[in-house]
Amino acid sequence: MTEREKILRRVALKCADFARQISYHHALGDHANNFRQNFWIVMFNNAIDIAVLDWFHLFGYHNDDLHWKRVVQDVDSFRQGLVQSLGMSEPEWTAYRESIKDYRDKDVAHIEVRPVSHVPDMAIALQAVAYYYTYLLTELLHDSQYNAWPKDLKDYYQRSFAQTKPIVASAYTATSKIEEKVW
Repeated sequence: MTEREKILRRVALKCADFARQISYHHALGDHANNFRQNFWIVMFNNAIDIAVLDWFHLFGYHNDDLHWKRVVQDVDSFRQGLVQSLGMSEPEWTAYRESIKDYRDKDVAHIEVRPVSHVPDMAIALQAVAYYYTYLLTELLHDSQYNAWPKDLKDYYQRSFAQTKPIVASAYTATSKIEEKVW
């Protein structure tokens, strides 16, 4: 395996990790207003926090090995395609990226004492990751071992969400009557 393939493979896996974490968070969100145990609150919050950390590897710090600017071969073309696919201008993209960075910096990687966390809307983040995934998968598909990998990350997210919903519903129902005893 070449060094290029190793990095592309790692980025693709991180993209899939992100999509799964978002699907878990959304599936758990169906029950979030009724959580009575710390366990469920922590699982719900952890899913979004891990998704934010995963996303930050891909779009956060420019010196991260997985950051798109270190992986794609034509940075300007990728940037233009990314913002176009998102229907955003570059300043809008920058502001959006900063909103995720703000949450990561103040609530995940570091802690800033404030009354309420501001969890960013991750729908645009999912679109951005899907764009990145499609970009690099095109290169990976030259090797037949990647033919079974998901072709569309948004579809992969949907399938993960569809699978996770009944798992969460069943697990939540089975535990909903357990009284919280640890504060």
